[in-house]
Amino acid sequence: MQMNTEPVPFMRLASLRSKIFLLVGLTLLMVAVAVLLVTQRNVTRTVVASEEQAVRNVLNLLVRDSEARWGALLNDKIITVRNGRSHLVQLGTTVRSVLDMFAEQVERRQITTTEAEDLAKQWINGLALDKDRYAFIFNHDLITIASGKRELLGMNLSALKDFKGHDLAASAYQEARTTGQSFAIYRWPSSANDGKGELRYAYFSYFEPWDWIFAITDNAREVSEQFDLRRAEMENAVSEALETLRLADSGFAFIVQDNGELVSPLPAEHAGLLDEREPESGSTLRDMLLKVPPSGDIATFTFDSPSEKGDWEVSAARFKPLGWTIVAAVPTDDLTRPATVLRFRLGTIFLGVLAISLLVAWAMSARITRPLQQLSDFARKLPEQDLSAAADIPDHIAQLPRKQPDEVGRLASTFIFMDEQLREKIASLVQETSSRERLQSELSIAHDIQMGLLPVPLDRTILDKVDLYATMLPAKEVGGDLYDYFLLNNGKLCFVIGDVSDKGVPAALFMAVTRTLVRACAEDETDPAQLMERVNNRLSENNPNLMFVTLILAVIDLETGELAWANAGHPPLCVLQGNGELRMLEGRSGPACGVQDGLPYRRFTAVLEPGETVVGYTDGVTEALNPAGELYGEQRLFEFLAHRAPANAQATTDALIRHVREFAHDTDQSDDITVIAAKRALS
Repeated sequence: MQMNTEPVPFMRLASLRSKIFLLVGLTLLMVAVAVLLVTQRNVTRTVVASEEQAVRNVLNLLVRDSEARWGALLNDKIITVRNGRSHLVQLGTTVRSVLDMFAEQVERRQITTTEAEDLAKQWINGLALDKDRYAFIFNHDLITIASGKRELLGMNLSALKDFKGHDLAASAYQEARTTGQSFAIYRWPSSANDGKGELRYAYFSYFEPWDWIFAITDNAREVSEQFDLRRAEMENAVSEALETLRLADSGFAFIVQDNGELVSPLPAEHAGLLDEREPESGSTLRDMLLKVPPSGDIATFTFDSPSEKGDWEVSAARFKPLGWTIVAAVPTDDLTRPATVLRFRLGTIFLGVLAISLLVAWAMSARITRPLQQLSDFARKLPEQDLSAAADIPDHIAQLPRKQPDEVGRLASTFIFMDEQLREKIASLVQETSSRERLQSELSIAHDIQMGLLPVPLDRTILDKVDLYATMLPAKEVGGDLYDYFLLNNGKLCFVIGDVSDKGVPAALFMAVTRTLVRACAEDETDPAQLMERVNNRLSENNPNLMFVTLILAVIDLETGELAWANAGHPPLCVLQGNGELRMLEGRSGPACGVQDGLPYRRFTAVLEPGETVVGYTDGVTEALNPAGELYGEQRLFEFLAHRAPANAQATTDALIRHVREFAHDTDQSDDITVIAAKRALS
């Protein structure tokens, strides 16, 4: 056997040798890259972890410092408010003592209740405390009945809200009645109705004898101004501390408020970083900081700065009481620079190891691929051999399983076994092909025989009275649909259409039996119902497979047009009237034939007027499928027939078959299709 001596091009990827060489090279390269990546990742992870921890520590310290400053600020505010509230309580005690005095005079009957209330109101109206502090009284209707501030008299306080959004007067009334006193902070509306107004705080107390609420109120401007001053001092101190803070090589920290203002500005060289927009997401750093959770947990993300030409590692924490977002930003290059140096060193070492390994791999691949090349040549020549003859295995191939006790040897054994099996399968295939061709020939003959069973066209004398035409399209070589027409002994025309329950050869045989029985029984029976009973009894006598056939037997009087029929479970006949309307010959005479013997069948009659056409069909028409899996259906059939112009029986039948095929659009036929049409002549 001649060996292939064609030189193998160096690194030709179609050869196994080059693929082994490439596999080894890629494996070593992937290992080198993996080691480099792992090393780089570990170094980067360590550096980043330490820097992130440092950033977290800084952020935590800033948050803790902000909490301490905020706590001190709130404490000062609380002390100031408590001092003011204590003064209001003292004034309230004085007011209560005066009101009690008036109430005692009423109890002693020195004055009436109305006089006492008037005196109390006059005293409150004239009570001068200072510029911003005054007293007022309102009743259970929340109407101011006395006030040291004249414009408050008669005012309805129901719409006034406290600092928490609650109804000020109603809440104070309920709480003071329950506990005896109440405190509230509220904003007195300004005349401009701009929503700002004057911030005030008040002490409320309930005077039970007259169901009054008296209040002492004072301006909270000094408290607010003092609080704002202390907050500004705190922000300046934090800003000065952050200006000198540096993270890693060039990182920094800053604070931005909810309204977008900076408590601590960014360094001058990075002043525009906050409003830069990421190319990919389209979001600015300011937008991304708005998404930091308000829980106070530190959030870390990467920001791609287009002007800085690099990514920034950003960590941020939200301090909700002050509305601050404390941010630390570090360039990613500051974190990864040590890992880059180590990666270059390791890369040089791996390149040297890779070159040596490739030389060894090239030599080893040549030894491995030689027997595989021999097997390839052997397999390539198999199609040129006569596979019907005995096998002729070359010696060097036959010895490979013994010389190569590895995968190559097992592959050689498989090739030898394949050669043997291929020759056996070829012989078996030749025999099966011959058998299949013989079966196909027999089915073709059966098709011809079945088509030969169909009736021949009627005489012209009959067609002049009733134009009758029928067609059948089997889904397979042979089918289970049937139609027939013939003259009865009484001169009337009988036509039959039916559908056997199965398909293929069994259905074709059952169809032939049914047709033969119909013709035989019609020799001495002209009533379609009686004829249906006799056919059913004969089919049911010996039917082990329980096959059945749906059937219509119809008899037309050629002279009068009287139509008598019996329907055994078949789709009803359709009558195309001369005016273009469609009439259905409904009525079920009995079940399908062949199910049970001894069953009676009912006879139906109608008159086929001149020019009318009666159409019968099998369910292969209505169950035809299109590529979308939709059925042709009865509705589409009835609409088609109802819109048909008057035509002869063959034109009507051919048009219906053509319409069904256009609907199916080359979809495989799933059932036999049969159509029969009979049109009564006009005269």
